[in-house]
Amino acid sequence: MVKSDERLGLYFHFPYCSHRCPYCDFTLTTEAIPHQDYLEACIREINNRIEYLGRESWQPRPLTSLYFGGGTPGLWATEELGQFIHFCREKFGFSAEIEITLEANPAEVNLPLLITWANLGINRLSLGVQSMRQSVLDRLGRMHTPNQVKQVVEWARLANIMRLNLDLIHGLSGEGVAEALFDLEALLTLNPSHISLYQLTIEPQTSFGARARRGEQLLEPEEELLKIYRALSCRLEQAHMPLYEVSNAALKGEESQHNLLYWTMGDYLGIGTGAHGRINLPGQMQRGIRWQNTRSPKAYLKAGLTSPDSTLLSMIEEDAGLLNIEALDEETVIVGLRLSKGLILNQRLLDRYGCHAKRLIQEGLLHQTHSTTSAPLGRWIATARGTELLDHLCFRLILG
Repeated sequence: MVKSDERLGLYFHFPYCSHRCPYCDFTLTTEAIPHQDYLEACIREINNRIEYLGRESWQPRPLTSLYFGGGTPGLWATEELGQFIHFCREKFGFSAEIEITLEANPAEVNLPLLITWANLGINRLSLGVQSMRQSVLDRLGRMHTPNQVKQVVEWARLANIMRLNLDLIHGLSGEGVAEALFDLEALLTLNPSHISLYQLTIEPQTSFGARARRGEQLLEPEEELLKIYRALSCRLEQAHMPLYEVSNAALKGEESQHNLLYWTMGDYLGIGTGAHGRINLPGQMQRGIRWQNTRSPKAYLKAGLTSPDSTLLSMIEEDAGLLNIEALDEETVIVGLRLSKGLILNQRLLDRYGCHAKRLIQEGLLHQTHSTTSAPLGRWIATARGTELLDHLCFRLILG
């Protein structure tokens, strides 16, 4: 078992999709996929990132997770996908229990492809299901059918990819508690190891955003959204698949190891168009470094293929900078309270936020546990009500 402070993840963003869904604000394009060029640009970024971080005394170590997100990384040609996995294995090494996740759309998967992915080392599949009702899939602009979801799940197991995450979106107007529970029940019959529940968000730059500005009601009212969340959470508890994070549920031992890096302040490299990365830097002073790459696939490719090494990172980054201890503490609170286990306390967090925490505990939004072997100073855990008001809770805990 890899120690928590030795974990290292790599998130790879593949910004290409066959079409854009009306609610999607992710970094993506529907232009033709430059399979080999994108591979070369991303490999160059990794080499340059490692060299740059090495100047801060950070050294690479075996990956504990490799996550292919998008976009639709399931559309990447298997030759280039295999070359990238091989490169990462050679560059970093893989831990014995590495989790390699690939996101895919059910309409774009077949059994031979799944078998190839499994042979390349993919051991976890994340499917963008979103709903198990055709009428809702049509409204969401999805291209698959409920039957295709069932077929892909069966094929994945035949290919020996046993770890399955299924995404579900709830909150679309006219789709209340009963409808959300119908979708969840349909997923549970497929026996996935992990389910991600996402409340529909109307992003300004999307097709849904434009429709909302014209006055169309696309979301259920706030009260109904809260009822939906509570009902889904309760049903998952009954199914022995509780929410271990605000939007994610899993069977015991099947939590997403990659996403846990985000929520427990582990190291992760973000590679590719629009990717985010954050690394804790070594040394007596606790500090970190964060970056976000350009959201333009064309700009990323141009820089990745033509810029000299001395300027490559500055050309592909949209934002980057060092994080001081105050910024790290704030992020620790914001991400840690998303977990059902809460965040492990240290003396610095108690000194900085303890007085704020006392008030929130009195108000029933926060709970502090007693000392345990894994958390000698205890933990802060959001209560059920605190979880429902998580943004408010974090704001109050940090700022008082």
